[in-house]
Amino acid sequence: MEKIVIRRLVFSMTLVIGLQGQTARADAASVQMTERTLAAVLQWEVFWNDSPSGFRIPADGSITLAIYAASDFVSYCSHQAGVCVTYRTGDYRNWEGSNSAKCEGSGSDEDALLAFVGKGARKPAGGREAPMVLGRGGLSGSPAPGSGITWTTKVTLGSRAEIVRRYQQMHPAEIESLTRWIRSSMNQTGVRSSITIACFAPTDPMVYYYVDRATKEPVVMAAYWDREREEWVGASSLVRSQGSQRFDEMRRTIESVACSTVRSE
Repeated sequence: MEKIVIRRLVFSMTLVIGLQGQTARADAASVQMTERTLAAVLQWEVFWNDSPSGFRIPADGSITLAIYAASDFVSYCSHQAGVCVTYRTGDYRNWEGSNSAKCEGSGSDEDALLAFVGKGARKPAGGREAPMVLGRGGLSGSPAPGSGITWTTKVTLGSRAEIVRRYQQMHPAEIESLTRWIRSSMNQTGVRSSITIACFAPTDPMVYYYVDRATKEPVVMAAYWDREREEWVGASSLVRSQGSQRFDEMRRTIESVACSTVRSE
């Protein structure tokens, strides 16, 4: 009987350890995915000159930061970058910046993050919930449903020139569906147009394209993929008369990384 009990105990312990290992691997994968996506979004912001006010890239192109990830948003603070930012991640579109502030003070990035996000990002205070250590940085907190986790890490963005080269080498699979949607939208206006679409990554919060219209003022358009509706949606537009400097800058950027040029029928 004792042997049977011992065997059952060993089996139970092995099962628990195995499940804990699977959870740790899943959490580590989630942490790494969050870091990669955040780095890609930061590169997109740099590329389109759409970074939050005060954002800066160190000379080596790498940034140390503290990250807080919850089910529906991700926040980071970095004294090196000079900002704290929150992105919505749980809705119908890719990461969208919803709040930002300067990262100041003499404390650590994590201290700044805790102050920026609030009590929801604080570490468990002792007791049974011992901090976990996962990912490249020191992951802390408990990844229980409804709560978030915090960790510190370093992401490499590269220089702006390197980011431009990265976009020039992209060949997004989604370009065909976007091209069809844009052509259909342009055809509905009845105005013949030449359309230049900038290359983009699947994680980009927005995709930009330039429309040279035969009888109307040229326009820079923005669109995003709606995950819930599973279709492209127009987001905004800019004509030169609304801001010539920004318009010319956007047009040059689009043409420097053109992925497709089409004409409306």
